[in-house]
Amino acid sequence: MIYLILSIFFTILIAPIFRFFDNRGLPTIIAYIITMSGFVLIFTSIFYIVSNSTSEFTSNLPLYKDRLISLLNNLNQLLSRYNYTIDTNIIKNIDFVSILKGFFSKAGSIFSGLFIVIIGVSFLLFESKNFSKKIDTLNIKSIDFNSFIASVQKYFIIKFFTSLLTGLLVGISLYFYDMPYFFLFGFLAFILNFIPVVGSIIASIPALLVAIITYGLETTIILGVIYFVINISISNIIEPKIMGDGLNLSPAVIFFSLILWGWIFGIVGTFFAVVLTMTLKIALQSSNKTKDLANLLSR
Repeated sequence: MIYLILSIFFTILIAPIFRFFDNRGLPTIIAYIITMSGFVLIFTSIFYIVSNSTSEFTSNLPLYKDRLISLLNNLNQLLSRYNYTIDTNIIKNIDFVSILKGFFSKAGSIFSGLFIVIIGVSFLLFESKNFSKKIDTLNIKSIDFNSFIASVQKYFIIKFFTSLLTGLLVGISLYFYDMPYFFLFGFLAFILNFIPVVGSIIASIPALLVAIITYGLETTIILGVIYFVINISISNIIEPKIMGDGLNLSPAVIFFSLILWGWIFGIVGTFFAVVLTMTLKIALQSSNKTKDLANLLSR
């Protein structure tokens, strides 16, 4: 199911590019080859760069851990005046390397299926031109499939570009402050922005931890404000203005959908929680018996 969801997601993203070349008079097979070649090249290039940055970051984790403990010891000296201390043994006993490797091994297990996803995208993309015709043959009048697919495509495309803008602004800001691994943290801001509500918060934590260890509290506060301004500006101002009210999902429903789909599909489910909930809502709207349940999901 994870590979199917990823294949559908990437197909929705690149289908407009395929149609662009196809509508310009290029033979369908040529438009298909150009689109798929670009997709594979971009995807593998990003994966290669991120993998190298991640390996370097993982190898330096023990150094960052020692600096963090030293920072906490200095903080304890200040707090001891008020008869309060922080137990640094908690940090010492945490094996950050093993935790991070465990996380990336789970992520790697998804990326190890890259070949399956590429094959899935290739088949779905090639049949995308005839998909609407196949839907029309179902003759289900209660569900407007074309409108639904257009809404999902609109959501994915807008979310992709707003997430890309988030990642670029974060990466450029970190580069300006000479932060190490600025590309990795920028990519993290881009990819986690797909997770509504909490994604942007999670993306900022590793960068701010490295900032306070490397440059101190003042730079960390500045970067924290930059993260906040970028995320508020894009997620709360730009994105809703472009997307409009097409989703019509309650914020509470979006939050709890993260838990539901994350429990069912793991980390991939959190990325696609909004679209999966939209699908569920449209399915409930298709029957008079369940229309009231669909209304509960609305704003």
